Amino acid sequence: MKTLLTSAKALFIGASLFVVSPMMAQSNRQATAYYQEKTFEIGVFPAAAPSKMWVHVDKKGLNRPVRVELLNQRGQVLSTEWYSKKQPVVCTRFDLSAVGDGIYTFRITDGQQTQERTFKLATPGFEEQLPKRLITMSEPVTISDRVAN
Repeated sequence: MKTLLTSAKALFIGASLFVVSPMMAQSNRQATAYYQEKTFEIGVFPAAAPSKMWVHVDKKGLNRPVRVELLNQRGQVLSTEWYSKKQPVVCTRFDLSAVGDGIYTFRITDGQQTQERTFKLATPGFEEQLPKRLITMSEPVTISDRVAN
């Protein structure tokens, strides 16, 4: 009886692996098709100066020109910059002072791959600020009080 249960367990495990293996193989093919090695790396970050953004592109030995576009939220291209295939690393600063508040996207492409980075540009509103220090006086001081002391 004990060997019968052990045999039944082994048969069940074997059948499970037989059913699961094709599903795992299909899943691995889909994951391989979905993941594609990046031909370049990008970084987009604000500069210290207001309304300016840095775009950094590392072409990782890529020998193709790279195009950087600035798009508004409607998808209209506001600015286009081309960088030579001889430049392995590009670091450029974009001045956004001429565009209004809104959502913008940097689209970087090498003709084979395209990467996008979206950001929001907003002008802070005016806020009334209270003074940092307050001066209070307890009671009025008269000339006679000063002379007496």
